[in-house]
Amino acid sequence: MFERVDLALVQELLGSATGAGTELTTVTFENQVVNAGAVPDARISARFVWWFETKTTRGGYGAEGHDRDQLCQHSQQLQGVPEAWLFVLTPDPARPVWFADLDGVSDSVASRVLWLSFRDLAEAITAVTADPARIVAEQTRFLLSELVALYEADGLLTNDDAVVVAARSAWPEYQETSAYVCQPDRSFREGLAHLGFYAEGAIQPLVPRIRRHLPSIPFTREEAGARRAAGQEEIGELIDRLLDDGSRNEGSSYGVLLLSGPGDEETVVLSAPVQNDTVTGTGRNWAWTLGQRYTRLDRLKSGVTATSQL
Repeated sequence: MFERVDLALVQELLGSATGAGTELTTVTFENQVVNAGAVPDARISARFVWWFETKTTRGGYGAEGHDRDQLCQHSQQLQGVPEAWLFVLTPDPARPVWFADLDGVSDSVASRVLWLSFRDLAEAITAVTADPARIVAEQTRFLLSELVALYEADGLLTNDDAVVVAARSAWPEYQETSAYVCQPDRSFREGLAHLGFYAEGAIQPLVPRIRRHLPSIPFTREEAGARRAAGQEEIGELIDRLLDDGSRNEGSSYGVLLLSGPGDEETVVLSAPVQNDTVTGTGRNWAWTLGQRYTRLDRLKSGVTATSQL
């Protein structure tokens, strides 16, 4: 599609989607160019190399593994070529945190490795095609609109930003502590903003915001004291409280998600619990999730009454 669209427009779209803006220079136009012994009236010049790497699954670039190593190897193509850029296009809702520290890649090269999501690119395209004051050729407008429609049809624009956990005991515990405590180093997708609780055969109506994720904390009195001394009173109090009531083993480590409280403005309140209507092929009732499952907050807020509607 980019091959059939004006290069200046492609530059604008990528600059807008990545935030690079005018740094993505492609063609320059200059008048009265001063050279040694000569001043030509004008010069049109171009020198740039754009590389693209794409993933169509969320979480395709994990913190470890082949995909990350592959990306670091791709970035070596930029070495010694200041006009070269590497665009990394994925459907993730947020840039993976490790992009800020690419292994074995110099700062000058890493600054030219740009991440963008399909949604970022789609929004940049929509800003152009929806602007009535913008003069865009009809064929270009059609191609861009079709590209956005393709992204939508392939599920590349919708991002799951909520996780729902199986929570028979975690649901009442959250209401008392405004936290979710689980096994250490439990894996969650990046880009999550809210956490829901599946208990009593339904997704419960309080969906708190995830304020902080601590992958592994030793539950000891010493750790509680150290957290308090460091100004992390909430974590210290949580450790002591759960050790006092015997629900956690002293000396063991746990993952902790600090959440907005039941009465906080950041906690989304659904109109009613979302009842589970999942059944097996034989018609037997089956839990909607036995561990964790992802969905979108806007779906939960849309008034759905059954899990089959998510």
